[in-house]
This record gives sequence, C-alpha cells and structure tokens, in this order.
Amino acid sequence: MHKIVTHPDVPATYTARCVSCGWTAEASTDGEAVDMECLTHAGRSNHRQFARTVVGRAFVVREGEEGRPPAP
Repeated sequence: MHKIVTHPDVPATYTARCVSCGWTAEASTDGEAVDMECLTHAGRSNHRQFARTVVGRAFVVREGEEGRPPAP
C-alpha cells in the first residue's frame, strides 16, 4: 500500500489569470493575497472570471515507512 501526502517543507504556490484579458496575478504562497489582486483587477476592469492555479509538492509514502519526505 502507498499513499501520497503533501510535502511539509514546500508551501503551495497560488496564481491567477483573468480569462477576459490575460492579466495575471503575481505568484504567491498566500492564496488570499492572490484573491485580493483578482478583486482589485475586477474592480478596475469589470472582468469577473479568473483561472486560479495552486501548485504544491507531494511525495509517496510506502507501507511501513515514516511520513518523512525522501531526498529529491
């Protein structure tokens, strides 16, 4: 048995892109900050749809192993 778990030492990165004009938010480990950038863009442009992306790192833990990430 195996399971995949979130890497505890690598924070997720959040990004967003306006689907109307291609504007992009600055990538951040703070998802709320990216959302605020989207809200600001929407307020100025009236563009109200965004493609949001979250990128994180994960690793596989095999049965009998501790849940520590292996070396890259």
